[in-house]
Amino acid sequence: MPRLTPIQWLLFAVFLAFYGFAVFALTRDYYVRNPPRIAAAPSLASQVPHALPAQGTPPTFIQREVLSGVGAAAPVPTGNDPDQLNNAGDELFAQKRYANAIPYYRRVLELSPDDPDASNDLGLALHYTDQSGEAVAVLRAATEHAPGFQRIWLTLGFISARVGDATGARDALEKARAIDPNNKVGQEATRLLGLLDGE
Repeated sequence: MPRLTPIQWLLFAVFLAFYGFAVFALTRDYYVRNPPRIAAAPSLASQVPHALPAQGTPPTFIQREVLSGVGAAAPVPTGNDPDQLNNAGDELFAQKRYANAIPYYRRVLELSPDDPDASNDLGLALHYTDQSGEAVAVLRAATEHAPGFQRIWLTLGFISARVGDATGARDALEKARAIDPNNKVGQEATRLLGLLDGE
């Protein structure tokens, strides 16, 4: 192995420093131009329990992981950028800090009352904080503004089933399936309908 002179070592160190800085600068620039977007909600397959209560039986609520800050008063967001507010709510939702996510989704709906994603996420967050009655009301209102938004119908059907409204659940799930029975949301609606029917 050849031995390097002190000047070669110095040049090598300068090259490594420059190379590291260049990689850092390019990576930072990429993430500044393309910030990572958190999904509006985790996949519904992971949110929906694998068994729904049979018709006529009382539902059991989903057990929630208690994380720091869940019980604390959430700050009231005052921003005016619905995308940033949605992202902040989605990040809290992904951490299962549902109570903290609710004000962000509410603020999005103040700015964009017909936003079906925010309505869907607010409905789920309300349900996971034992406010299922309000969740159903939010989701029903959203179906009037966005009747073709398939995920709203699936979420409404899921929560309706959880609160023991089998008729409302079946109606919403059939509408979700009818929009597109072959995509993931439609397939999940079909699965939940099968559970409602005891299949």
